[in-house]
Parts: sequence; structure tokens; C-alpha cells
Amino acid sequence: MKHRLGLAVTAAVLALVLPTASAVADPRDDKSKVDDRVKELQQEFEGLDEDLARVIAERDEAQEKLPDAEAESKAADDALAEAIEKDQDMAARLTSAENAQKDLKSSIKSGTEEIDKHKTSAARIGRQAYQNSGITSDLAMLLQMADGTSADGGIGRVDSAVRSQQRTIDKLSEQRALNKNNEERLSGVTEKISDLKDEAAEAVVAKEAAQVDAKKKADSLNDLISAKDDAEKTISDNKATTEKQLADEKAEQDRLAKKVREWEKEQEKKGNFTFGDGVLANPAKGYPITSPFGYRIHPITGAKKLHSGTDFGVPCGTPIHAAGDGVVVGAGWTGGYGNRVVVSHGKIKGDSIASTYNHNTKVKVHAGQKVKKGDVISISGTTGASTGCHLHFEIMKNGGYVNPMPYIS
Repeated sequence: MKHRLGLAVTAAVLALVLPTASAVADPRDDKSKVDDRVKELQQEFEGLDEDLARVIAERDEAQEKLPDAEAESKAADDALAEAIEKDQDMAARLTSAENAQKDLKSSIKSGTEEIDKHKTSAARIGRQAYQNSGITSDLAMLLQMADGTSADGGIGRVDSAVRSQQRTIDKLSEQRALNKNNEERLSGVTEKISDLKDEAAEAVVAKEAAQVDAKKKADSLNDLISAKDDAEKTISDNKATTEKQLADEKAEQDRLAKKVREWEKEQEKKGNFTFGDGVLANPAKGYPITSPFGYRIHPITGAKKLHSGTDFGVPCGTPIHAAGDGVVVGAGWTGGYGNRVVVSHGKIKGDSIASTYNHNTKVKVHAGQKVKKGDVISISGTTGASTGCHLHFEIMKNGGYVNPMPYIS
């Protein structure tokens, strides 16, 4: 029963210090999470290199896991320290019990020798008593001595001899009682040693398991720290290049915005600003928004960057429709925007409004051409600083980029 209990305790200890198979994270889950984050980053930051996006995603994943890994490593270290203390305590208790067992065995051996000595003396007294009809030869001799002397002196010597014999018998009884007590104590200590050995074995198993778990948790933590540090170095190494790339993109945005403003001013001077009915439609109706308009912190430079339009997840080769009536300001290649179409819609509520359609595979219109709402003006693609098929749609209000959704929702 005790052996089965020991196994149960050992199993419980192992269950505490060793993770179960179901609790171990599947590396495929981590990869899928990183892959999803890479897509998000590339949608949020057009032109972001996939390898860099992966480095950023892996850095963020490591950063996210660090607190839990640090806590798990500390818990494993604490469990190991507790297991070592338990192992040392069990070893000390076992040593103490074994020393007590050794002392008891020595005491029993000495007591047995003493009993044998007293038994020899007692046996001699018994034989003499039998041979002298119940009176020992010593006693008979003493009685004879008593007969030949004064009564007081003889009786005194007899009394002394009797007391001596009685002491021998009492010592024999006492030693037997002491040995019996020591043997009972020895039996208890022996049983205790057996139990302590079982517990000590369990403590060793727990300590070894805790050592394995502590090393595993420490290695996992160190791997995360290394991955984070390596990723941050790669990001840092690419900071200058990325800043230049972003500066070039901003310059390109400003140049295109200036071109639209100048064109609109020229048209306004000519009195040609009466295009359309002022109501715009979604150029990619039915397709999901994959990245909204707005500012976000760039993961490499740490600076705020404007995502100047709304991205729609349209597959490559999808016809793109004009959001409203207007005149094509420009159509063709424009660097980071790829094949770009810009349509001016004239005045809407007193403001000059233009729409842009970017990263197209093909353009279907030319500068100066008039278009109607819903006309196919391009075919979607992933040209320029794009990392996947989509439509980057912008609204320019008085030559500046604004959120397109209020105009087309």
C-alpha cells in the first residue's frame, strides 16, 4: 500500500513540474500568428518589405511572450529550489534515522551480552539451589558461618549475600526489559527508514524533473530574448534606409497633391469646375476594407506615418469604377503608387474634391478624358510599392488627403 502511495505521490510531483503534451504550444500556431501579422503590417504600411515585416512580427511575438516566459522561468527556479531543499531535508532525516538504527543495534548487542552474563550467573545460582535442596552452596556456607559466629555477624553476612544474588536477578530483568524496549524502538526506526527511503526517492525524482523543467524554461526564455534582440538589431540596421524610403514616398505624395491643386486652380480660373452631381460611390463595392485611412506609428522608424487612403481587398484583374463624374487629371505610372488614375470631381459643398485609384495593373483612361460615375477606369493590381493585390483609394480635399469613407459610405 505504501509503495503504491509513493508512486502516486511521485506522479503528482511530476505532473506539477512537467508540462503535459496538451499544454505545449504548437509551433504551427505561432507561425500562423506571425504570418497573419506580416499580412497586417504590409497592409498597414504599403511597400514594407516582407522579410522586414516578418522580422517585426517575430520581434512583437517574442516581446509578447517574454512576461509569461520570465514568470514560468522564475516559477521553475522556485520549484527547483524547493525540490533541492526537500531532497536535502530527506537525506538529513534518513541519515539521522540510520544513525539511530545503528545506535539501537549497538545497544541491543551490548544488552544481549549483558543478559548472557547475568543469565550465566543466575543459572549457577539455580543449579546450586537445586543441589542443596533449594539452598545455594554459598548460602549454605554462609549459614554454616552463621552457626559458628555470633548471631548478628552471621546473619548480616547472609543478608548481604542474599541481596547480592537478588541484584543479579534484578539486573537480568532490567536488562531484558531495556532490550525489549530497544527492539521495539528499532522496529519503529526500521519501518521509518523504509518510509523515508521511499520519500527520499520521490524527492530525487522531483528534483531531477524540476532541474529538467528549470533548464527548459530558462532556455526558452533565453531563446525569446535572443530572437527579440536579433530582430531589434535588424530593424535598427534598416532604420536609415526605411526613413529615406518614407521620405521619398512623402515627397512623391506632396508632388502629386501639388499637381492636382495646380490643375484644379487652373480649371477654376477657366470656369470649368462644374463636374458631376457631388455624390460619390464606392469604387470597389462588395470588397472588404483591408486597411483604413489614418495615422499609425511606423514599426521601423517609430515615427507617425499617414496611410493616405482606404485599401480594399480586391483581387488582381478586378475592374475599378469611377466614384463619380469628373475629368481625369492624370493616368499612368507614378512610382510608389504604381499605375495611378486621378479624377477631379469639381466642387462638392464648396470644396475641390478629387479621387485617386492606385497600384493598378492597367489604366483604361487618359488625362483630360471625361468620365461618368461607374465607368471602368482601371484594372486592379499590385504595381508600385505594393505587397499584394488591392485598391488603394484616396480622396483629396482642396489638394490634401482626407478620409475617403464619409464621401462614399
